[in-house]
Amino acid sequence: MAGFDSAAGPAGVVTGLIEKAAAELDVMSDAAGEIAPEVGDLSAVLVEAQRIADRAALDLRRLLKRLPQATA
Repeated sequence: MAGFDSAAGPAGVVTGLIEKAAAELDVMSDAAGEIAPEVGDLSAVLVEAQRIADRAALDLRRLLKRLPQATA
């Protein structure tokens, strides 16, 4: 198992990981939106993947809002 160091402690590590995941999902969603017109028949699948990424990023950000309450 990997160890993590953060000046903000465990909450900082968790927050950082969730923020990074949400940001990467945003990048994926943006890329999907840009290339969707160019993938022909696969555009429906790509648009669905974009929706899933958008929803997951939103859910992760909602989870971050609960983090301070959970650690209090």
